[in-house]
Amino acid sequence: MNFYVNHLTNCKVPIQTTGIPRHLDRLLEILLDEEKEENEPGPCLEYLLQHKLLDLLATLASAETPPGMRTVCLAFLRKLLGRSKYPLLHHTSIYGPVQRLIALCNGNPPSPMEAEEVQFLLTLCFLVCKYPHVTNIINDAPGVQRHSVAARRNSERVEVEKVTYIPARKKDRFNPLFEPLDTQAVTLINPNLFSSESDRRRSVGSNRSSSKADTVHGSSSQSNASVSSRGTENASQSSSPSTQKPIRKTAPRTAAAASDAREESQKDPGLMNEIDTHLQNLRDLRLDVDYGGACEDANCENDQSLLRPKTPQKSKCLLLDALLSYINTADNTVRIRACEGIMALASLDDPSFSQMIASSDLTSLISSRLESLFNAIPAHVDPSEIDGVDVTWGLDSPAWTKEKKFSGCRQVAAFFMWFDYCNQLIREAYPDVADALAKSVRVNFFERIVMPALAEHHVVLITALVTKCLKELTSTALCTEMSYWLVGQDRGPEIPNVWTSPVLHRLIDNCFTDSDDLTLETLKLFEEMIEKRNEHILHCLVLVYLLARGYYDNTAADSAIASWSDEEDEREREKKGSLDLSYEQSHSRTLAPSNIHRIVNCFLSLIPRYLQTDTDVNNYERYMADLERQYSTVLTDCSLMAWPLEAVTVDDSASSDSRPEADHCSVRFYMGPFITMLFEKVANVPRQKYEINLQLTVVISRLALLPHPYLHEFLLNPLLPLAPGTKSLFTCLQKVVKQLVNEVPKTPDHKRMLRETRERLLEDCSHDGEKENILFESVIVTEEFCKELAAIAYVKYHHSM
Repeated sequence: MNFYVNHLTNCKVPIQTTGIPRHLDRLLEILLDEEKEENEPGPCLEYLLQHKLLDLLATLASAETPPGMRTVCLAFLRKLLGRSKYPLLHHTSIYGPVQRLIALCNGNPPSPMEAEEVQFLLTLCFLVCKYPHVTNIINDAPGVQRHSVAARRNSERVEVEKVTYIPARKKDRFNPLFEPLDTQAVTLINPNLFSSESDRRRSVGSNRSSSKADTVHGSSSQSNASVSSRGTENASQSSSPSTQKPIRKTAPRTAAAASDAREESQKDPGLMNEIDTHLQNLRDLRLDVDYGGACEDANCENDQSLLRPKTPQKSKCLLLDALLSYINTADNTVRIRACEGIMALASLDDPSFSQMIASSDLTSLISSRLESLFNAIPAHVDPSEIDGVDVTWGLDSPAWTKEKKFSGCRQVAAFFMWFDYCNQLIREAYPDVADALAKSVRVNFFERIVMPALAEHHVVLITALVTKCLKELTSTALCTEMSYWLVGQDRGPEIPNVWTSPVLHRLIDNCFTDSDDLTLETLKLFEEMIEKRNEHILHCLVLVYLLARGYYDNTAADSAIASWSDEEDEREREKKGSLDLSYEQSHSRTLAPSNIHRIVNCFLSLIPRYLQTDTDVNNYERYMADLERQYSTVLTDCSLMAWPLEAVTVDDSASSDSRPEADHCSVRFYMGPFITMLFEKVANVPRQKYEINLQLTVVISRLALLPHPYLHEFLLNPLLPLAPGTKSLFTCLQKVVKQLVNEVPKTPDHKRMLRETRERLLEDCSHDGEKENILFESVIVTEEFCKELAAIAYVKYHHSM
């Protein structure tokens, strides 16, 4: 404290050159050593709490006198709270100064002490998680308001006046901090700390009488009696010039002056009442209320109008707001530390606190930063590079943030690092907070920013970015919201040519553009949508159109032989009629039909022998091992979706006997826009590039692997009796083969060319000067696709037995 008592001290010197850090370290050492020796709080800690010494430190930090004082104070309090074995945050003399220091931590604009500020905030976050009962105390602070830049500067000037000696002398050009002001001089040292109430009463009385006498003398002892008993505990507050009436000139306190004051007060009872009132005002002062409550002059009123808004603002989460101010800082380490604190608060298991966070600025700021990083990605980035970006939101991605792997790499990495943080934050957050965050990302980012971009010039890059986002998702809430964005929230089937999901409509349209690159990227997105195994996406994309089994022809004569499930259907009806609860079906007859070999042979014999390039008829078995692993994963992912075991035709004859159209399918089966698009692309295989055909077969294979009985039989049962006018995957492939049979033989030496094309595509054999031939490449794709479908049917049969 000697540093502040000596008014000649140059407060512009760095704090490292003073003894303040050393003394604070010693204080911390004493407090922590005391905890080791005793099992309950000792006298040193009690003194710290009773006399509110941390209020003093908070005031010094606010004044930032000398420069660097705030950093030292933050470090002292962080170490004390973090290392103490006692939960201290709930003490009034602790959380008051803590709230004031939190309000000082603001990343807008950036400051050179960001690292220490964020470390202090992060320590508080972990303490709040450790002691959840202090959640509202540490965060709900209506009395601590954030101010504008001008108000903050004014507040800092007032703080400086409270903690520095202001002599009544001319301005010292070497130390402009001590400008002469028309206020009472103050210091932080009070020699009357333990004096009696009567002594303090007399000292204030002498102060009043000496001021009335207008004795003009300057002395550092003049302010030692200006602090009341309450001001002793709140030294910096009670000695504030803004809480006392302005005095034109200062006066010393001598024994004679004190005697004169007593004599004058005895003669004037009104003066004694005024002194008592002044003492009572001083007793009521607290550091956790706004300064300047007793301010009377016009200038002071103007200052207070800057410090405190006229109408109280809505109480917010002070700690969260402070952390949010750092999420756009240029310092990556500081931003990550702030993100850690935000995640710790968001995951707190406290319903009332979670409601406060869900209604805070967190939701808008998270999506706003996602938008700004998305817009910063250059348009010239190669979409094929996007899938290879592998980053996380922490500090373990230096290869992508410091090295230039491709043009625009760093901007892409920065976007996906923040998207990964959003994903992790929503996954770890309390359910109410997670839902609010996920909805904000969908509405403010995907719907408002990404959806219009799917129709712009750089749509290929945008589609690749969306695919990567979907691939990296692990949060259930965010995956749900993204599924709503992709396929809509309505789970009912769409009417043909009347689509209710604008994003799905746009994506399907993009598959029919002249851009092969856009078609390819969009098919990759559809593959990822299926691979996500999200029940809502799969339902709206394909399953809702198949559940009525409208593709099945019940009037076919050979339906009893060709159907996979009529036998099972009959058994189900008998089981329900007899209520035989002891019977438990262990496998699906739809997925494991008795005629599996006929089904496999249908696919394998689809390509005529003279067009086949693989002499081994049973070569489809080479797909088995990989498909076995894939199908095991699919079964695990889909185990909780409550899909039916069998494909069963609903018997609605009772309700349709009166209708003449009951004997035949009156409503034509609609397979939905997605499957319609796939089948159209399959029919166009002979005229499409190899890369598109290959990706098309991948998408259909992912669909065929799903263990849904209706989807399974519609895609993988060539023997199924179809309703009139209904297409199936097998009938589309038959048309493709018919085109190939007509076109390929027209080329001279087509067998050799087919063989060379196979080697080039499947065996990585390069043939210099050989041009790509879409027709021959489509033969190879169709041949291998038929083998893959046969292998999928057999693998699912094997697993269902």
